[in-house]
Amino acid sequence: MTDQRSFARRIMAASSVVVAVCAVIVTTKVMNMDTDAPPDPVVLDPVAVEQAVKARIDQRTDRVSCPVYLVAEVDETFTCTYWVKDIPNAVEVKMSGKQGEISLVT
Repeated sequence: MTDQRSFARRIMAASSVVVAVCAVIVTTKVMNMDTDAPPDPVVLDPVAVEQAVKARIDQRTDRVSCPVYLVAEVDETFTCTYWVKDIPNAVEVKMSGKQGEISLVT
């Protein structure tokens, strides 16, 4: 009978050690996690981009259409379409700054 109690106590002690080691491992993993979330991307207003492109092309432009979702990334390029007398034309636009500065690629 004493052998069974001794065995049970050893198992309980070993289980406690295993639980303690697991708790230390989990705590260490959580403490070492990088909790800094990446910053949200700067998304440009598509209407403002279209107006800026139109101002750089020509005042005779009927309308301009650019992609709707534009993330401000330096040196990123995208294509806009503009119409002059119902004739579509394409222009390559390049982001030159993180705040939505653009330039036309010639």
